[in-house]
Amino acid sequence: MNEEATILVEDRGEARWITLNRPGKRNAQSPTLLRELERVLVETRDRRDIRVVVLAGAGPTFSAGHDLNAAVQDEDYARNLEAVETRMWQEAEVFVRPVTLLRELPMPTVARVQGHCVAAAMMLVSATDLVVASSDAQFSSRVTRDQGADDVELPTFAWDLGVRQAKQLLWLSEGIGAAQALQLGLVNWVVEPEGLDAKVEEVVAGLSRVPREALALSKLSFDFIERRRGRDDAAAYHFLAHQLSHNTEEAKALLAARVAELEAKLAARG
Repeated sequence: MNEEATILVEDRGEARWITLNRPGKRNAQSPTLLRELERVLVETRDRRDIRVVVLAGAGPTFSAGHDLNAAVQDEDYARNLEAVETRMWQEAEVFVRPVTLLRELPMPTVARVQGHCVAAAMMLVSATDLVVASSDAQFSSRVTRDQGADDVELPTFAWDLGVRQAKQLLWLSEGIGAAQALQLGLVNWVVEPEGLDAKVEEVVAGLSRVPREALALSKLSFDFIERRRGRDDAAAYHFLAHQLSHNTEEAKALLAARVAELEAKLAARG
């Protein structure tokens, strides 16, 4: 494996482990990482020899969400923030497409979550079928408060937790720990950090014993149920509301202040 790769891929028998690999940046999701994740998911989608996919994050944190430094370090990304239409298409391509690909994989998917799982990281976790969390896991999103945006690009918290809990978490920027996440149905299992990999392997082994086609068809049925419940309609409406929220005066001011702060930090580093 290439230690400098933003995404690591390891096939363990019939299970493919896909790992976000920017531990020094708390696995912040840069455009480069997300495009590589998209490439890996497309390649994985058509692999008949892969029975289960595990999504993990290297180091002590699953993911701190989108990499805000891209607004000053990635010229193309920053330029696309300047116009409504270029920002919209960029976010649809870079932020939404990998999540959609992950959700639509024909094989079952398992999220391995430890440490912080912030904002856009929740979109990835929500797109998986089963979630194993370490007892130190923390789930949160401060996008509405700190960026003046209508949360992230897909309405993850509202769909997974229900409207009242989502309002509390998003509007007040309250985080929830692993035990509460289990109680609310956000995760399936909570284990101590030292037992996280063993539990994931146990889940993978259990899934591998289920007939492949039965799992694939069952997953299609569950997806059909969610679509009939309005998941896709809710996501489409939310995405446009999210784009509109980027263009309020408050949101533009917060973005300008954040960019200025990041530029000052980069300049101080020389």
